[in-house]
Parts: sequence; structure tokens; C-alpha cells
Amino acid sequence: MENSLTRDIVLAEEYNASVNQIWKRYQDLGQYTGTGVRETIIHSWEDSKRLGVSPFQNRNHEIIHGSDLEERLERNAELLSFAKPKINHLFDFLKETKTMLSIVDYQGTVLYSSGERSVLKKAEKIDIYDGGIWTEKSAGTNAAGLALKTKQHAQVLYSEHFCEKNHDWFCSAFPILYPYTHELLGVINIAGANHQLNPHTIQYIFSEANQISKAIQQYFFKHALKNHLFLHTALEGIEDEVLIIDLGKNVVERNGAAKSHSIFRQLPTITTVPELNQLVEKVLRTGQSVIREKVKLDQQKQHFICSVYPVTFQADPLGAVIFFRKNGEIPALTTKKPHPPRSAKTKTTRYSFDDMIGSSQEFAAVVKKARKAACIDSTLFLSGETGTGKEVFAQSIHQASDRRHHPFIAINCGAVPHGLLESELFGYEPGAFTGAKSKGQPGKFEMAQGGTIFLDEIADMPLELQVHLLRILEERVVTRLGGDKTIPLDVRVIAATHKNLIQAIEKGEFREDLMYRLQVIQLEIPSLRERSSDIPALVHHFIQEMGREFGKQEVFVQEKTMQCLTQYPWPGNIRELRNVIQQALFNMEGNQLTPFDLPRDLMKQPRDAEKERLIEALVKENGNVTAAARTLQISRATMYRKLKLYQLKAEDWKGNI
Repeated sequence: MENSLTRDIVLAEEYNASVNQIWKRYQDLGQYTGTGVRETIIHSWEDSKRLGVSPFQNRNHEIIHGSDLEERLERNAELLSFAKPKINHLFDFLKETKTMLSIVDYQGTVLYSSGERSVLKKAEKIDIYDGGIWTEKSAGTNAAGLALKTKQHAQVLYSEHFCEKNHDWFCSAFPILYPYTHELLGVINIAGANHQLNPHTIQYIFSEANQISKAIQQYFFKHALKNHLFLHTALEGIEDEVLIIDLGKNVVERNGAAKSHSIFRQLPTITTVPELNQLVEKVLRTGQSVIREKVKLDQQKQHFICSVYPVTFQADPLGAVIFFRKNGEIPALTTKKPHPPRSAKTKTTRYSFDDMIGSSQEFAAVVKKARKAACIDSTLFLSGETGTGKEVFAQSIHQASDRRHHPFIAINCGAVPHGLLESELFGYEPGAFTGAKSKGQPGKFEMAQGGTIFLDEIADMPLELQVHLLRILEERVVTRLGGDKTIPLDVRVIAATHKNLIQAIEKGEFREDLMYRLQVIQLEIPSLRERSSDIPALVHHFIQEMGREFGKQEVFVQEKTMQCLTQYPWPGNIRELRNVIQQALFNMEGNQLTPFDLPRDLMKQPRDAEKERLIEALVKENGNVTAAARTLQISRATMYRKLKLYQLKAEDWKGNI
């Protein structure tokens, strides 16, 4: 069939005339009679008609713009970051053949296209541009829409398109599937209206598009192993019975234990098991794990202890992994094989990227940038609210860098008395001041030689010391207090603050030239309220970390308790969450963590408090959503999601402006 279709593209005029006659007859009679068109295409024509698509429509039914498109692009940032370079690599060939390559998300949205400018201009007329929706419902029969529907490679040629406006074009789409759950992440689509191509050229173009989709799938396979390690572990040798399901709740994978179990080996879907189906539905809907729930699976009333974990990518659900255990023991990832070794840590660090907890889109994006920052040696600036984990990021970046075998030295510029900060940072010679050690003392910069120095709360550094720091950054030498000898430095500087440096400059509290020297590479650590979907994982981590201190071997978190924790705005971020869990473990009786074990502040309608904060920010910024998001230190996409969550409209804040 592939060779036949390729030949038909080359013989475009003859093939198109034949199919076009069948297409016209189909539109006149309302049904297909005879032969000459592939069965797949006929079925798609019938589906298109049933979906209400007009064969003579001038535009696709759905096209998104503005903030909606921006949010969708942001949501697919990781997919685009890998796909774009692959697509752009073929630009010269696309230009030569007058074809174009696009990446389409799982909702049918064109996210990015590459090709000769004249081809892209021509494509715009039929809605192949960023924001165009190419589902069957929006555009009728087309290759991308078929690939989205079937999760298989699809080709649609000329008059095979349901809509007449697309009859000059051929297109071929290659699906991108996530490993394990086999859910669709997107499509690589190649399209063209050039009728002068030879078979070898066509085959090469299709082969390259296919290779791009395969390369992206391989990338996601590595992503799955890294971010959902339990998937690989479960299938490799875990003792529990494990099922992996897709979004339709169909069982797509099972481990060895499940394959040999009388119930699990023949279970095609969990929709037939009411108790289990209810748990899975909750996990897929909320993105939050369900831990150690008791479920009955069959008529013999066999009970299992069940845990369900969501599988996500770019904050989108892709399925779930379900662990079962017959007895009352806690399901655990105990394997017959040793765990992979964690990143080795030096004596000066406690954290590495292995310690990062969270899979939300916001958190995953900044972790990805942090890993990239570890590969370069430029000065790095971390911003973020108090308690978001800036030092954890700093240590992790150091640990993943080429400097990991050298010291990581941290100093809080706001915690050291101003009179001592100079000697702490730069060191001093013997007799430099009253009370100085007889042999003198190296400063933090010298102690960090070859490694990394972390200057926390840099905004609190006195102005007179900022001059010295500026010199160090410019000349890479330090002079001890009371001395005149310059000491060459080989140190990477990472600075951080929770304050707004622009405002500090306006108040005369911080040097503008120093800010530019520090902000060579910038990372903004998201607040906990921006990544609230990570709260359940953090809660379970802190319970495991501190449970033994309070004599708690196994703690069950009630659903209402977790709801309180996820809805609270967390002004103190992760540090506050840890303290709350510690207090709750102290308060609780038995093994169930209830809402009454939490501090009273968490019970005071946190959602209303966040809603008020949104309105206050919008009033302050005269209704400017972008400026309000900046005030709240959240992304614009997050701001729009929260406005939608609380059903806020312009009239909710305009009356107060």
C-alpha cells in the first residue's frame, strides 16, 4: 500500500482526477458506490459528514489564538523543545521539495511548522498554521486527524480530503506514542502541494518524518524511565501484581506476577471491577495518587491492598499504574534487582536532582532548565519565594556539574551581621582587625576554589560589599581583608533572593551593574501554589521521612485531609508544608491523618483566600492579566487557569478599579 500511495502522489494529476470524480459522486448521492477509494478514506468521509463538517467550508471549525494558543504551547514546551531542532534540521530539503513539516499536539493543534516561506503562506490559506485544529471534527478527512483517531500512520492524498479546499494537498502523518500506556502525545505531519516530486524524494521525506516521530518516542521512553521509574521497576521484577492502564482504563501492560495470577492475567479492562474503577477514575481525574486502599476484585470476595499512581507528561494524564497485594502489607517497590545508584554527593552537599520531588508541568520545566544550567559554567541567578527550595536547586546543579568533586560553599548574606560579612566572604590576613586569628583566615570564595559558591539572599548584601563582589565577578580574583595580594579564583557563582531586585535598585539598596553581572542565566523557582499537583507526593515524602520520629510506621492520609493540603495557598511554600506535616504527625492519634490534625490556619477556606489574592492583583494592575500574574509571581498560563478555576470574569474586579 505504501509504494502504491507514493506512486499515486507522483502521478498526482491522473490519481486526483479519478478520486475527484468519486468524491463528487459521493457528495451528490450522499453515499459511496463502486470502487477506487481506500476503505479508510470512505469511513473517514462518513465520520466527517456525521460530525457536521461541510465539504465546502472555507475554514476549519476550530482555530485558537492568543492566550489559549500560548497556554497550549507552554503546555507542550518539552515536546516542542525536542521536536523543533529535528524538524528544522530538514529545512533545506523541505525548501527544495516545497513541502512542510508540522508538529501537532494530541488535541489536533498545529504547534509549529517548518518549510519554505511561500509554502507556509499557501498553507495558511487552508489553516495549516500555529493554532489551526486538524481533528476530523474540525477539518474533515486529513492525515493528522486520521493519525489522531487511529494512533497509526496515515496518508491522505488530494481529493481524498473531505473538504474541497484541501484537494491540492497531500499529507502524511506519523503518531508519537508514550511508552507503556501507548497514549497519543502528538503527530508529525508532512504536507505539500508540489505535484512534480519523484518517488525517491517522496520516500525520503516520509522516511525522515517517520524517523523524527521515532526519535521523539525514544526520548519519551527515556523520560518515562527517569520520571516514572516505578513503571520500569514494576515490569522488571516487583513482587506485587502490577497493571498498567491507558486513559480508556484498558490494561496495556502487566508484570510477570500479574500474568501468572488467575484474576489479573485475563482482565482486559478495570471498568468491570466497580471498586477499582472508582479509584482509578479519581486518580485520572485529579492526578493524585491513591495509596493502600482495600478493594474487592471478584465474586469470591478476594480482597487486595491497592495503590494507584498516575502516569503524566507535561501535566497531562496518560494512564495509571496499579499495584496489588493480597495481604495487608504495605505495597512497596521491592525488586529482585538492585536499585540504580543515586548520584554520589560530596561532603559539602546534601541534595542532588535525585531528591527532586514533583512531576507537575511547572516544576518539570524548571528542573529541565536547571539540568541544562549544570552543563555550563556561567553565573546563575535563582529567584523565588522563601521556602521554595532555592538551595536544593543550587546544590543539585553543583552536583550535576563538572565541579561536583570540589566544594559547594553556601552563605546567607542576610543572616551574617554586616560587620562580619566582609571577612566571611573575602577572608582576612593576620592582624587585620581586633580579634582576628593569628594566622588569618580564608574567605568563602577561597574555600569554594574549583567548586561553587552559593550567595543566598543576595539582596541583603550591604552596598559597600556589592562593589567588592562586582570586582570578583569581573576580574575573578579576591583580596583578603588587610592584605594586598590578589588570589586568582576558579569558582562558579550562584546567587539567589526572594526579593525583587528591580525594586531594590529603585530604592537605592542594590547596584544595577551588579544585578546584570549576577543575572547571566536566570531560573525562577515556582511557588508551591503554582505546582499544587505535587503536594500529595511531597506529603507522602515528608510522612515517610519523619514518621519514625513519632512512632508512625504506616500513615493513611484521609481524602479530606489531602484536599485541605492541596487547596491551601502555602505562603511559606515547601518549608511550611514540611513543618505542617511534622506538627500533624505530632497531633495525630492512630494511623489516620485527619483534617483535625492540621493547624487551624489550614481550615480557613484557603480557596477563597487564593481567589481574593487573584482579584486584588488584578485590581492593583488595572485588570492587566499579564501584570497581575507577574505580581503574584506565577506564569500567565497559570493565571488564566486559575481565573477559569474560580470562574472569575472582568466584572469581578473592574468595579474595584
